[in-house]
Amino acid sequence: MIECLKSVKPVMINDKQCFELYGFDILFDAKLKPWLLEINSSPSMTANTREDHKLKVGVCDDVYTILNIEGILTGEEE
Repeated sequence: MIECLKSVKPVMINDKQCFELYGFDILFDAKLKPWLLEINSSPSMTANTREDHKLKVGVCDDVYTILNIEGILTGEEE
């Protein structure tokens, strides 16, 4: 994932007032080997099912945690 993001770094938005969300679609085979299917810039956050809603709310929660809007993270978290 990091190498994929490095490859598009020259065209990424570089603005401290906003961020860009990328969606990585990954398939795991029977041996749990991951296969990257596609990468979406600005993936849809519209939920069509209860499970989809739960997943996307979790993504939003994780994004806001990483952004540390409340200023509660120390930088020492794993």
